[in-house]
Amino acid sequence: MIPLIIDCDPGIDDALALLIAAGSPEFQILGVTAVAGNRPVDITSMNACRILDAASREDIPVYSGCPRPLAYPQARCNSVHGEDGLGGAQMPTRRSPAPAHATQFIVQTLRDAPAGSITVVAVGPLTNLAMAEIMHPGILSRARSLLVMGGAAFCSGNITPSAEFNFYADPLAAHIVMQAGIEVKLFGLDVTSKAIMSTEWIASFQEMHSTCGTAARTMLDAYANRDPLLHDACPVAYLLDPALFSGESCSVAVSWQNGPSEGHTTVWRSDRRNKPFPANAVVFTDVDSVRMLSLVRQRIAQLP
Repeated sequence: MIPLIIDCDPGIDDALALLIAAGSPEFQILGVTAVAGNRPVDITSMNACRILDAASREDIPVYSGCPRPLAYPQARCNSVHGEDGLGGAQMPTRRSPAPAHATQFIVQTLRDAPAGSITVVAVGPLTNLAMAEIMHPGILSRARSLLVMGGAAFCSGNITPSAEFNFYADPLAAHIVMQAGIEVKLFGLDVTSKAIMSTEWIASFQEMHSTCGTAARTMLDAYANRDPLLHDACPVAYLLDPALFSGESCSVAVSWQNGPSEGHTTVWRSDRRNKPFPANAVVFTDVDSVRMLSLVRQRIAQLP
């Protein structure tokens, strides 16, 4: 069983990632931390509670985190997922996030556990993780593995020509995390753009009459026409079946200063001579999307 922290900004694709994780007995989910991103942090943290409760995982605590990026006074949110962040899917909850701050939970959990025992999956802006690293330098290197959905290594961005949304939402945080001294497994647009939800796959959710199946169908109907890609499900699917993905070892740097290149992912392949930095990431560039779609549907179908 994999001890796991999930840092996210639900968001429909985050919701699908959480549902997959909640329906996978391979994971021991220690906590879910929320950050401002797709929607403000008060919405994303409550959405995490709603998603987990729909999956009957009230045992998993949710911690609300940073409300804005490190270098800017306001969150950089979007409306792709609707005002509620979940495309209108009805998932009631009676709880609120736990009283501790998300960054406090991340630091305490990584510090108290044996080094190399906890996996961290981050599928939103990296503000919470960067704050943990600022407060306690070296804390992220205590993780067994750090999987990040973010960046656009060898392709154009989706929020600006240079930048993917998660890295653009807090580019300084992305820079800090990428330089934190742990090899990052990076699932950027290079690979998530290939995790395409087919029309037939989305329609197959009509056969599910469970709470989570109905919610997933509502979210997918709202999301598919705008961005029919399973971005945030990729790192979770990788933990369940690494053979789905292929990538290469690279040096990765993130442009964090204000300007046209803000949030841009600069990459040096491992075979390039005289590169300025050693490899700090595995950049994934391909996925067996048919098998991944099957895995995602299978796990959600198992939920109540």
